[in-house]
Amino acid sequence: MNTVIYNIHKSFFRNAFFALLVGLAVPAYAQDEVAADDEQASSVQRAPKIEPEKYELVSVKGTVFEESSKKPLAGIQVKALGNARYTAMTDEKGQFEIKVPKFTTSLFVYSPEFLSQQVAIGKGDDLVIYMLSDKYRPMYEDATNITASRSIKSDATENYTLDTELEDKLLADMRTTQRSAMLGVGGDMFIRGINSLNANSQPLIIVDGVELDMQRDRAVLHSGNFFNMLGNIMPADVEKVTVLKNATALYGARGGNGVILIETKRGHSMATRIDANLSVGVTLMPRLQTVMDASQYRIYATEMLGTVPNLDVNSSAFKFLNDDPNGYYYHTYHNNTDWQDEVYQTALTQNYSINVQGGDNIGMYNLSVGYVDGETTSKGNAYNRMNVRFNTDINILKNLSTKFNLSISRMQNDLKDDGVQEDFDAATPTSPTFLAQIKSPLVAPYQYNQYLGGFSNLLSEADDLFDAVGTEHSLSNPVAILAQAHGDNKNFLENTYFQAMLEPTLKLGNDWRITTAFSYTLNRNSQRYYRPNTGVAGFNIPDVGLVYNQFSTYYAKENNILSNTRVSYSHIFGAHSLSAFVGFRYNYFSYDGDGISTQYTTRQDDKNPQISANTNNIISAFGANDVWKQIQWYGNVDYNYQNRYFLTLSLLGEANSRFGDNSDGLSMFGVQWQVYPSVQAGWVVTNEKWFPKNAGVDYLRLNVGYDISGNDDIASNAVRTVYAMVKYDNQAGLQLKNIGNDKIKSETMKKFNVGLQTNLLHNRVALSFDYYINKTSDLLTLKTFTDPIAGQNNYWTNSGEIQNTGFEVMLSGKPVVAKDWDVEIGATVGHYKNEVKSLPDGDYLSSIYGEDNILTSVGNPVALFYGYETAGVFADDAAARAAAKQDGGHEYLYMLDNTGKEMYFQAGDIHFVDRNDDGKIDESDRTVIGDPNPDIYGNIFASVNWKNFTLSLNFNYSLGNDVFNYQRMILNSGSNFYNQQVAMTDRWHYEGQVTDIPRIAYGDPMGNSRFSDRWIEDGSYLRLKTLKLTYRVPVNFSWLQGLAVWAEAVNLFTLTNYLGNDPEFSIGRGSLYQGIDCGNLAQSRAFTFGVKINL
Repeated sequence: MNTVIYNIHKSFFRNAFFALLVGLAVPAYAQDEVAADDEQASSVQRAPKIEPEKYELVSVKGTVFEESSKKPLAGIQVKALGNARYTAMTDEKGQFEIKVPKFTTSLFVYSPEFLSQQVAIGKGDDLVIYMLSDKYRPMYEDATNITASRSIKSDATENYTLDTELEDKLLADMRTTQRSAMLGVGGDMFIRGINSLNANSQPLIIVDGVELDMQRDRAVLHSGNFFNMLGNIMPADVEKVTVLKNATALYGARGGNGVILIETKRGHSMATRIDANLSVGVTLMPRLQTVMDASQYRIYATEMLGTVPNLDVNSSAFKFLNDDPNGYYYHTYHNNTDWQDEVYQTALTQNYSINVQGGDNIGMYNLSVGYVDGETTSKGNAYNRMNVRFNTDINILKNLSTKFNLSISRMQNDLKDDGVQEDFDAATPTSPTFLAQIKSPLVAPYQYNQYLGGFSNLLSEADDLFDAVGTEHSLSNPVAILAQAHGDNKNFLENTYFQAMLEPTLKLGNDWRITTAFSYTLNRNSQRYYRPNTGVAGFNIPDVGLVYNQFSTYYAKENNILSNTRVSYSHIFGAHSLSAFVGFRYNYFSYDGDGISTQYTTRQDDKNPQISANTNNIISAFGANDVWKQIQWYGNVDYNYQNRYFLTLSLLGEANSRFGDNSDGLSMFGVQWQVYPSVQAGWVVTNEKWFPKNAGVDYLRLNVGYDISGNDDIASNAVRTVYAMVKYDNQAGLQLKNIGNDKIKSETMKKFNVGLQTNLLHNRVALSFDYYINKTSDLLTLKTFTDPIAGQNNYWTNSGEIQNTGFEVMLSGKPVVAKDWDVEIGATVGHYKNEVKSLPDGDYLSSIYGEDNILTSVGNPVALFYGYETAGVFADDAAARAAAKQDGGHEYLYMLDNTGKEMYFQAGDIHFVDRNDDGKIDESDRTVIGDPNPDIYGNIFASVNWKNFTLSLNFNYSLGNDVFNYQRMILNSGSNFYNQQVAMTDRWHYEGQVTDIPRIAYGDPMGNSRFSDRWIEDGSYLRLKTLKLTYRVPVNFSWLQGLAVWAEAVNLFTLTNYLGNDPEFSIGRGSLYQGIDCGNLAQSRAFTFGVKINL
């Protein structure tokens, strides 16, 4: 085995023990006293003592008022920013006097019921300070945080998963798109554009200092469903979320796509506090496609039969054509079933959580328990989760303390396939939501009993309406799938998550600390998939025959062991403040998954399905066995002068088992190391003595930064040559699956950022702006061999570049600040321009829900839609003739079929644009027809407080993004016997008819439904995501600290021209899957009612 793998992989326990001794730390930015909570205040008080006589002191006077009433405030704490030695408090007149060192430039003013402030001292007149209620969003972030980041305090007790909270409050900072309305599936997140082609493009998730592996590419047995590891975290447990958009060098080869830091709640009060939350909700049925009813479909199907070559259309072969009400099959084939009504439902949800915190001078604790249970609006799907989390902080000795975290969660999803399967024409469709749209309304879900003269409770089998054309047209009964595939041990995904962390800290005097953290994470998931026998169409496999049931199982276990230690130093030298840390981190992941799938050639018992080893069955095994290890040495220095000028320098070196032996980088100790530096600088302009204090600018900070980080998130075996076991002719053998490349390293992300943050007009207006240029080089791409090797056409290599350039803006204001009324409004805007700079083999096409329909090309954004342009439908023969190139010898535009025969476009066909003007429609006429990347995206928010009532709302929006409506392509194809949208009733029928729907024809011989701009739509939307009304009940009991009742409406309305069910969707985590709608369960209106009790 090669040297790098050997050095990193040998003896995990020895390496872990070494890591504990040498030291490793998850990097953390130093906290300043710019937040008003007790924990941050206490951190300020731990600053080293400064003898007053060492510095010349000056007296600063001022008065503090409440902004709404203009009344003076007593008991407000005032401190020298960055130095807790100098403190004062306002008197009953709101006045204070504080003596601070002459070099002090700012004061920190805070109180538990108000938003904290930084106030520049300047010179001259006494200070006049206006405090705003803490009902508003915080205005000031950590003054030492000069990166492009944003933090939110979470109070998301009503949300089921954290993804929703992030989308609501951080949309411009992080473009989040919900995958579907299935509970718990979450959303895909992109920070500052798309940074990779084949590696992961989504951010690193850190929970309390430990990486949360999102398992993005792991096996999921049910189509249209996803793993969402964030679903293991109860939103009510989260105290703070920070999005780091640059300065992520300290996260090495995992930080290139940005980082999300999640901090869970800890004990802050010695008094025992109990918070209980309970809510119940109802979700209405989503917007659905309007498909043909029985009379419309009968006409359509009859017309389609007339286009089948050499077919004798008669009522004996096609029984639905027999309209005799006394006929034996009349009631079987003369129904008007609304299959969507059989598949969708109004769903109920419930959410409970309880949080207890308290402690004493020895230790503080926070204990929480939560439970969620809910249905989805597609029948047969449900979700439940149980959470327990315990966080504690213990003072062992005067200078020795420790944190201990323990969390357990269990999620279970009852699942069925969802949406349009990508390969639905290569197997029998089994998604109830898809079948509900395409199945003929002529048949019924239950069998008709001729003797009783009515429908029985026996489920109908797959229909045989068009068996005379071919059995492949038989469609399954979605009601039968829901009934027979439901139950124990049939269709589910279960996930259990366990994590324990111990983090002791040793203080060495006032300035030095040594912190060591050790954590263990176990993630286990179990899945089962069952396709029943009853009501399901068989599918013919060549050389095998018809297969019926399918039964698949998958079990996986992932272990993560993390060891961190850091040595940190912090000291204030008069006007200078310096903090630094160095550390070493060891990270170990192992993933082991095993699955087996059986397709049965004989019908099985739906009540007790079993894996069978019958030689006539098709049995396949699959799985994964990955081990990944990472070692990091790092250091960080933070310096500021007079809280005016800030400088942060970071450096990290990383060795990684995903790096090849001969990768570019630093060679040391027989291992290849990648080096990631960062430099960030900031300037608080308002702390300058020359800055005018009455200019209406309360705070102004400029920052600039440059850093390098990486992205190694591809298969761990990319550096290795891999063989896989295969079965051929009932014999086992080995097949080459990957050709290794020992020069592989992580992708390299170089990020430049410049920005500003300002607060104006007594802090009633806040504005932030960031401009960035992010370039990804050393793209992990597949390079083509000149001569294929053993069936392998390509191999992994580092080559190619992508660049994202953009900006982010947030503007908020408080137009009304009165005694009983408070109003806050704001908006965020994000924009990025994505461009492929270079590729190893030039431009290429990918086939995703189509054939060669996604273009990746130099000079253009990633994942462009590539297909045919259209110019309507030929209304008559004259129009068809006019489109042809007359001097080419053809009367009409033409194409070649599979045999090379010329096929002519005539009246009723789509007019495809002949871009090269040669009279022939072929691949050379294709062009870019759409771009899934939005022009701008973000949210608009507002809140109104009146006495004890609070009304808050949040819009999210996306403008300028194109969508490939794959679902509409299927439901408007006019090429088979699938039920179609009602729009197809306007299809072309006669000479001279003006319409945008072409004639129908079995098999679509002219390719009218091919991938073209017919299926590309504007996906722009503006959605009222949440509207929430809260009433805080006045209480006057010693045992009851607070009581609030609330009601919330979600997805109340959406403004869009998109014809699909929902303009917000994501069918895959990969960069090339963006903007493709395959009809997964759409989001819909939901109404939730809840109570929050504080004891």
